[in-house]
Amino acid sequence: VEQETLEKLYGSSPKDQLTVEDNEVFRSQTGFPVSWHSDLKSVSANGCSIIIAHEFLDALPIHQFKKTDRGWREVLVDIEPDSDKNELRFVLAPTSTPATAFLQCVDIADDMTNLEICPSAGVVVKEIVERLDEHGGAALLVDYGRENGVSNHSLRAFREHKLHDVLIDPGTADITADVDFEHLKSVAANKVACYGPIPQGYFLHSLGISVRIKALLQSARSKEQANELLSGFEMLLSPKKMGMRFKVLTFAPHLQPAPPPFQKATAQSQGNVNSSDTEPE
Repeated sequence: VEQETLEKLYGSSPKDQLTVEDNEVFRSQTGFPVSWHSDLKSVSANGCSIIIAHEFLDALPIHQFKKTDRGWREVLVDIEPDSDKNELRFVLAPTSTPATAFLQCVDIADDMTNLEICPSAGVVVKEIVERLDEHGGAALLVDYGRENGVSNHSLRAFREHKLHDVLIDPGTADITADVDFEHLKSVAANKVACYGPIPQGYFLHSLGISVRIKALLQSARSKEQANELLSGFEMLLSPKKMGMRFKVLTFAPHLQPAPPPFQKATAQSQGNVNSSDTEPE
């Protein structure tokens, strides 16, 4: 993935030039400087920060648990013993694992039998809001997500835009899990103002994507290109696709006006957004 990203940014450079060192600065094909960092702490905090995390949090490690007669047990990955192809399978840990300690920080309803948590997402968001609180700026998080806290297992994989078995051919598919936006908002509480999450379709519609698609269609060079534009437009906004599945959350300084797409939602809560609002005119 890193190699493909580098090639898109810098063009068809020799592979020996596409090795990234931490904090190294490159020039993109348009001449814009791009720095790579393995940790947010290594990024200079001089001045305010504008942070955009698009499909980043959903790729962080998760822990899944299942309720049993012996208490909560973590779901682990094991090798299928009866397979001669080293096929993988999910198994339950026979005893408590170190990750079980995270359950002490989660509100668990009595009727819940499955849990899924991502401690790493909370750590990253904590670093982001502390930076914003001290130096100013804003953050925009866009991801698959839910608003109702811990829930059933959501781990899944996609390959060529189709669902794919997570355990088959690992490394060939995009693995994702829903982001717990309710938890992230609790992490950010009192440090910054939180707006959202709101559906991606509503967010893009509020920013004028309908006007943008009309302009693009007018300049389309062929019917095929126009159809591709409309297909992408539908994918991004349709409530049955990414329009409702993706959520958008913003962190900004207190006492600042809410960003335009979030003005119908009050800080620390989501406004009442109808699914029909995600459809463009």
